[in-house]
Amino acid sequence: MTSWFVLQHTPGSALPDGESVFDQPGIAEHFAFLKRRMDAGELIAAGPIDDGSGDGITVIEVPSIEDATQLANEDDQSVVAGLLDVTVRPWRVVMAR
Repeated sequence: MTSWFVLQHTPGSALPDGESVFDQPGIAEHFAFLKRRMDAGELIAAGPIDDGSGDGITVIEVPSIEDATQLANEDDQSVVAGLLDVTVRPWRVVMAR
């Protein structure tokens, strides 16, 4: 079995009311975070929830929840700036393609 970590992103407190996270310049920092995870070989999948809420999910494979939490909260500058909030959850994968 493989342990992956799900990063559940939601709009953060720094997002102006009524605006989309995708229209904010700071979202580029989130995309840069995803690229760094991809370049490190840790990114499994990432993308928005397709309901217009601004929520999204990123799945990464790193050694521990502590590593996942640190990356999600410290390396993603859109989270540091409050544009996005993140919840890190362990995911024990029992079947995968």
